[in-house]
Amino acid sequence: MKNKIARFIIKQHKEKLSANETDILIKSASRSSNYAIRESKALGLTIKSISGKKLIEKHPNGEIIVLRNLQDKSISENGLKKGMILCRK
Repeated sequence: MKNKIARFIIKQHKEKLSANETDILIKSASRSSNYAIRESKALGLTIKSISGKKLIEKHPNGEIIVLRNLQDKSISENGLKKGMILCRK
């Protein structure tokens, strides 16, 4: 009985840690990307990003150039269907 309770408590503790780690990673990625964008603007570098379904390039003078339009590729184009079994050769 004690073993089951101990395993249950450890499992809950690990789930809490993994959720906290995910939150920490998301926050740190957001902060670092904001910092990188500010630094790039201060140095006068161009910034490439995705906005909507377009790949854009922002110049330091405020000019925005659309490099290309991005399209969603459906799974059916690859020939994969739901329930297929993939085998590596």
